[in-house]
Amino acid sequence: MKKKIEKSEQKYLIRELQFSDFYSLNKMYDSLSEESKLFFHPGFLGFRYISFGWFIGQIELFFSTTNPIRKVLLSIMPFLCFLPLVTINQKGEIIGFAYLKIRKGLSGKKFQAELGIGIKDEYQGLGLGSKLMEELITFGLEENVKKIRLTVLAHNERGIRLYEKYGFKRKRLIKNGEKWNGKAYDQIEMELSLS
Repeated sequence: MKKKIEKSEQKYLIRELQFSDFYSLNKMYDSLSEESKLFFHPGFLGFRYISFGWFIGQIELFFSTTNPIRKVLLSIMPFLCFLPLVTINQKGEIIGFAYLKIRKGLSGKKFQAELGIGIKDEYQGLGLGSKLMEELITFGLEENVKKIRLTVLAHNERGIRLYEKYGFKRKRLIKNGEKWNGKAYDQIEMELSLS
């Protein structure tokens, strides 16, 4: 899956994550502002956040970057799979990352996944989130994802608008559901059913 995007005379490429991207992906995450990290902190990115969970996430990402291995995992242990995409700029730098993390199987080899998306600060507001979302939904459909869930901070208006644009529905408000840097934040749980 490779798709070129042109915006404001800049060219971007969206493609599946490759093993050779791991160092750059973690460095990109470390470069995000604290506000961006508040909105996107999956726990398995960034060299500043190395932990046991970080290593497990890196291993799961690694196995998910090889299509034949991912296919096997989807059939025997789908909860170990990611469907990861990156956005690359003209200089070859990773400027965006999006993923579907398979969370559980549904009936008939269909899956439910959790969505995450993050874009480097200076590239936010250029429409890259929408392009990543479109590609991620397509990728999910190709891999039999039938339901996508996410949580978004209740004050992340830009994120909520993006998700609603693609058909996500609000399911419930979770009071103080997210803890980050010693503060508690309200979250909105959202869901999208794919046909």
